[in-house]
Amino acid sequence: MSPLPFLRDNARWLAGGFLLTLFSSFGQTFFISLSAADIRAEYGLSHGGFGTLYMVATLASALTLSYLGTIVDRFSMRGVVLLIVPLLAVGTASMAISRHVVHLAATIYLLRLFGQGMMTHTAFTAMGRWYAAQRGRAVSIVTLGHNAGEALLPLAFVGAAGLVGWRG
Repeated sequence: MSPLPFLRDNARWLAGGFLLTLFSSFGQTFFISLSAADIRAEYGLSHGGFGTLYMVATLASALTLSYLGTIVDRFSMRGVVLLIVPLLAVGTASMAISRHVVHLAATIYLLRLFGQGMMTHTAFTAMGRWYAAQRGRAVSIVTLGHNAGEALLPLAFVGAAGLVGWRG
């Protein structure tokens, strides 16, 4: 069975899920690690120091996600997206202005929680909510946003960082 009719008939919802998983990249380790050397140098952190800070921020975001993630069951997807997208934007902007290691930890927490955590969680929960008979197909299409992010965003970031620096 061709996926084209399904894509055509559900383009709006699938595109929304795709974009959520694509932009979850800003909170994914593969993306944050592109700046790891610059972050360590800027804050005077060793590999172990940065790893510990990253681990603590990640664990804190995971613990928070277990509570915050329930909002997708209580509120509309539109409302959830209108909350998490600006908070991810705050996290990305915060990375550009952070000057203290505590602020860095809070920034990584925001990126991990609202990027890697809530964007992906919301996309997959939406697909589960909206599609019953073709849930697997919807999730597999939306997951392509992760693949696109891994393929395109590092190259775009490295190019931009080469022009304007890692903080932009």
